[in-house]
Amino acid sequence: MGKNKKFFIIAIVAALIMASVIAYFVIKSKTQKVSYELYSVKPITIQKYASTMGTVNPHVTVNVGSQVSGIFSKLYVWYNSVVKKGQLLAEIDPKPFIQKVDQDKSQLASAEANVSKQKALLDYDKLTYERDKELWKENLIAQATEQNAYSVYLQDVAQLKFLEDTANSSKSQLAQDETNLSYTKIYSPVNGVIINVGVVVGQTVAASFQTPNLFMIGEDISDMEVDTTTNEADLGGIKKGDKATFTVYAYPDKTITGYVHDVRINPTTVSGVVSYNVTIYFKNPDKLILPGMTAIAKIYVSEKKNILGVPNSALRFIPPGENKGVLDNLSSKLKIGQGVVWMLKNGVPEPVIVGLGISNDEYTEVESKEIAANAEVITGIKSNSQAAEASRGKRMFF
Repeated sequence: MGKNKKFFIIAIVAALIMASVIAYFVIKSKTQKVSYELYSVKPITIQKYASTMGTVNPHVTVNVGSQVSGIFSKLYVWYNSVVKKGQLLAEIDPKPFIQKVDQDKSQLASAEANVSKQKALLDYDKLTYERDKELWKENLIAQATEQNAYSVYLQDVAQLKFLEDTANSSKSQLAQDETNLSYTKIYSPVNGVIINVGVVVGQTVAASFQTPNLFMIGEDISDMEVDTTTNEADLGGIKKGDKATFTVYAYPDKTITGYVHDVRINPTTVSGVVSYNVTIYFKNPDKLILPGMTAIAKIYVSEKKNILGVPNSALRFIPPGENKGVLDNLSSKLKIGQGVVWMLKNGVPEPVIVGLGISNDEYTEVESKEIAANAEVITGIKSNSQAAEASRGKRMFF
């Protein structure tokens, strides 16, 4: 009898445990009922844009170089220096150039002295020839003497021409070396700001093969541009004058507005991908945006106002556990330019096929007889946190 009683008690305890487990899962399943994130459709403005990235640069940039080689002896500006047109920026050691000019002046003086000496000799030999010519006519001297005087005169004329050419060459060399001496002083060709300095005092520059870039001057960083790389798929809708906005990493909350200044037709091909350079002009009155900053840009190519649009998440949404046959049937009905949104009908998601219009990264225009202002479409699933909390409060323990 004792054994039967013990068995009976164990059976009752097991039944209670089973009942509590069943009750727990029933309550949990009810508290985890799916709830949906809804979007109320309303008239909006959708701007279609092409997204791109680029680098901020001054609208006009001038590279200043050196036309002569030498050692830099003085530097008068540095990064961010504001300069005026004609302002002295730097100097190359002028001593070798001054020595060359002095040497040229000496050679020129010697050449001019030789010219003067030759002119005097020519005048004397000319008189001698003219005198001998008259004496020969009167048979007072031999013809050979007259001809010799004439030959000396012609040699003097040729020698004078040679010496005059030598003097002119020396004069040209002096002018060239004086010009090179003037090039040891490097001046700013424009008004602007020094963006980059490529030289320091004591450095030697060689201008023999190509002009070295010593300074980069932004003519006016109040007027700047973004040089972007835009793929050919987005280029079709972009035209000069289109509105553009961009942000930079330094000021992520600041949106700068500009416009497309130029669409350059020279293509760039990298790994088979063709892209084009599109420049965005903008005003920078406070000079916060600096050259070299990375710009994340949007170029607005079209716009439609007062249209019905839905978030793109609504077009991507598919109810969890939806019947595969239903989804396949929808896919077979869809045409080009159509999509599917889901709406709650009697608490159950129902698909609606819609026509698609203009779109951007956030919203897409939709057209359907079943979609009107204030209609609600499903954009996602949210968990019922209140039900889950209640479920934890009703758990049973033994």
